[in-house]
Amino acid sequence: MNPSASKLELLERCAPSGALGAVWVESTSDQRAGTGRHRFAQLVDERGVEAALAEIPADAPWRAQCEALAEHLAELPTGEHEVAYAYDVATDTARRLGPWLDRAYDVGPTEVSGTTDLLCPPGEGRERYLLVDYKGEEEVAPAASNLQLGFYALCIARVLGLDEIDVAIVYLRQGGGLRWDRATLDVFALEAVASRVRSLVTAIEAARHAYALGDALDYGTGLHCRRCPALTLCPAMVQLARALLAEPVTPERLAPLSDDDAGRAWVELKVLGELVDRGRAALDERAKLRGLPLPDGARLVPVEQTRRALLLDRAEAVLRAKFGDQVDGVIERSLSAEAVGRLARQLAPGKGHKAAAEALWAELDAAHAVRRSSFVQLRTKPARPTTTSTDGEP
Repeated sequence: MNPSASKLELLERCAPSGALGAVWVESTSDQRAGTGRHRFAQLVDERGVEAALAEIPADAPWRAQCEALAEHLAELPTGEHEVAYAYDVATDTARRLGPWLDRAYDVGPTEVSGTTDLLCPPGEGRERYLLVDYKGEEEVAPAASNLQLGFYALCIARVLGLDEIDVAIVYLRQGGGLRWDRATLDVFALEAVASRVRSLVTAIEAARHAYALGDALDYGTGLHCRRCPALTLCPAMVQLARALLAEPVTPERLAPLSDDDAGRAWVELKVLGELVDRGRAALDERAKLRGLPLPDGARLVPVEQTRRALLLDRAEAVLRAKFGDQVDGVIERSLSAEAVGRLARQLAPGKGHKAAAEALWAELDAAHAVRRSSFVQLRTKPARPTTTSTDGEP
């Protein structure tokens, strides 16, 4: 299977993983939310905010995030979404495959393919093409050195005959708002990307040849393994699982570790957790088909269940007609921060929204109607090369 743009950075860390097969796994809730936000960003550009919101199911977990993003996305430049490209490492040429291929690429044996999120042509205040790649909250390699983004830029530059192209990673924040990481790739940067892609394809081919001969491969393990489609097939992961399961991981065992060793242990346990989750998900799917016998003689059996949800505005009328004011004691009501933001837009639509929202929050604070809490969230932050990038809007 030819490598795809979304896996280039992972393969650059571990070329031998390209010699293993890919195992399908169901998308996680975070992945579905990310896909939903990306789709929403595209629909805002093509149809407007209201039409884009209408496409999101009312019970979708990412709907509130999209509502909070709506005002900011309306400020993005317009362009073409979801266009696939292929780069031929043998000829150093690229071609446009077309829009909306849903990753069904028809490519040659020496081609690497991928799909862009958004490409904006030069326009007012922008003299170059702007290529945008949407990401969620988890930080990735900077725009100036990001191989996936650089690959898309290389394809577009080859197809359009460009020497320079602006690129940007736009983080779609769950609480609303955008964070930009921008760079300009000139002819030298584009040639560097082409060299990285060609070298990577060569390394993958060498790994595949060695794997076919039964030679041992040097798998590059790390936190990136969580995103590897061959995770459950990887010999290095099998070895890791055996090593960690041979002796129980207890607080007493971890306490004497140095900070460096504790950091390595955290990565190993994080990857092992992903490995366990994928294995359990695969067995769950198998059990849903025909059940599974368990070691103690019991059996895991699939049981069809019905999930019911109430539409509050309609259910309340029915219940109140029967139970009167008793209903007030059993109906749970909530008001989200996103809902306050939507109300504030009625006071000052457009650019005045932020000031109106802050004033509304101040009134709620004065009325002691706001409860605040804090929490600590762990995120991975990749090491940055000594390059500069700026955050700002196009």
